[in-house]
Amino acid sequence: MIGYGYFMDINGDNETVEIHVSKLHELFHLLLVHVEVDEGWYRSSYKDVDDAIRAGHLRSAQEHYVSTGYFEGRLPRSIKVDEAWYLQTYPDVAVAMRAGAFTSAKQHFQSNGYQEGRLPQQNWSLLEASRPRVVRAVA
Repeated sequence: MIGYGYFMDINGDNETVEIHVSKLHELFHLLLVHVEVDEGWYRSSYKDVDDAIRAGHLRSAQEHYVSTGYFEGRLPRSIKVDEAWYLQTYPDVAVAMRAGAFTSAKQHFQSNGYQEGRLPQQNWSLLEASRPRVVRAVA
């Protein structure tokens, strides 16, 4: 791994980071291996991936998601969307729904919102389903 200083802005303001896209992809790959990919959902949602797996060009949906799927804006699994929170947070979506462009906040998130960087619920992360659950003993 390269040193932290490599990423810092050469102007020294420490508010921006400069990184070559290949290094950024390497960093993303380190995180993406921890994202839970629902094999069945992914393959049924992305026929091209299912075809590639059946043809032996890919081993799994996980492999595709980590190598290219994330970068193509694909979802790794069905994501729960908090409809009320989403529409309150993104009023433009509520307007679009009233105009008939979308039938639900979930539909918007899956077709546009995810790729636009919108969250499906407050404090959401792709890694959330993969986080270990902490169980605390009560004395």
